[in-house]
Amino acid sequence: MNPLKVFLVDDHKLVRDGIRAMLLGNLSFKIVGTAGNADEFFNKLPETQPDLCVVDIQLPGKSGVELAAWLKENYPKTKILVLTAMKEDAPVRACREIGVEGMISKDSGKDTYMEALEALKANRTFYAGQFTELLLKAAQGKSDKLALLSEREIDFVKAFSKGLSHKEIADHLHISPRTVEVHKKNVMDKLQFKNDVELLKFALKEGLEPL
Repeated sequence: MNPLKVFLVDDHKLVRDGIRAMLLGNLSFKIVGTAGNADEFFNKLPETQPDLCVVDIQLPGKSGVELAAWLKENYPKTKILVLTAMKEDAPVRACREIGVEGMISKDSGKDTYMEALEALKANRTFYAGQFTELLLKAAQGKSDKLALLSEREIDFVKAFSKGLSHKEIADHLHISPRTVEVHKKNVMDKLQFKNDVELLKFALKEGLEPL
């Protein structure tokens, strides 16, 4: 099996070197690029085509949240693990809403880093303990299944329940048809639905009115 291609974005070389050293010799992951800011990352992205990006939330220029939002729109299949030293819930919710797959504290140990990377490699999400608690508070009032979805995924379900085609959904949400496909796959996987009928029933049950 080919290793997962990883790109590191952090303005501290020490952090980039530390993660690189941590993955040295691990056949499951391969570092294909590093950058100290968003612009440098954007320049290197086309030639590296990473499967997973490890992104510091606090970057000079564009923030990690802005970078992640752009990446989810333009490279929706690329997974994102956000690193943060912040404890506020706003950036956690922002990352969750745009579909970031993972978030851990920058002071996490090697075991947590590896657990997060392995989870994303296995197509699971990973929000470390303190961030899970913040998300649970933000999700109060939502059903268990609805709480699993990001805001953009909920927007997709609303548009889907309106009977729109994938191209119409893309136009409606101002995203690409490829991103629509990714949103649908993520929703179906998270909710363990097998067909469109189950998804429509879910939308009706949750009262997700068409946009």
